[in-house]
Amino acid sequence: MNRSIFSKYRSGALAIALALAAFPVSQQAHAHPHEFVTMDMTARFDSNKHMSGMTYVWTFDEFFSAYAIEGQDKNKNQKAEPEELTALLVEIIGNIKDIKYFTVFDKEHVVPEFAPARPISSKMVDGKLRIEFVVPFAKPLDLRGKKLRYAIYDDEFYIAMNYDPENEGINITGAADRCSSGIDRPDPDEEIVAFASSLGKEQSSGGGLGAQFAEWVTLSCK
Repeated sequence: MNRSIFSKYRSGALAIALALAAFPVSQQAHAHPHEFVTMDMTARFDSNKHMSGMTYVWTFDEFFSAYAIEGQDKNKNQKAEPEELTALLVEIIGNIKDIKYFTVFDKEHVVPEFAPARPISSKMVDGKLRIEFVVPFAKPLDLRGKKLRYAIYDDEFYIAMNYDPENEGINITGAADRCSSGIDRPDPDEEIVAFASSLGKEQSSGGGLGAQFAEWVTLSCK
């Protein structure tokens, strides 16, 4: 079995539940979500102050990190070697390419076209896997007087993907003098929360549940 993280994603379908069911960690929750990602995002602008892409920094929870590293430990020395972490990063971004790296854009505003992601780094920080990669735009966007609005989420809410609650926006490089961002936090009703809490590891939400818990970022430029 290929045990690396997100290895079961194909064409947007989430099937890692069965793969993770064998992970013997008693602390794992029995309701959605089962895995947790803390996000740090950067909007990248080029020398023309056109948005050229996005940098993703994802930090995974300790239990899923341990699972992923165990599966990538080719030499069985129980250590996360640099080359193993690099291989893991390359595999992760390759396997989530078809679902646009979990990224959904609001079609009422500017919608960029992604080019293939490029790996930057993969390392362990305080027992947690932290990966960084950049997704360039196929064509840089002039956002003057426009907005770009997006969310990053797992459609079935098997994985919770959230920003640090203290963050009021995302990072901006190259155009911070004329662009700003904000994060809209979700407010799902009690029935949705109860439904998510009722789902076990081997159950599917049927899709769409993750959107109820998504955090939307709005980037605007003047």
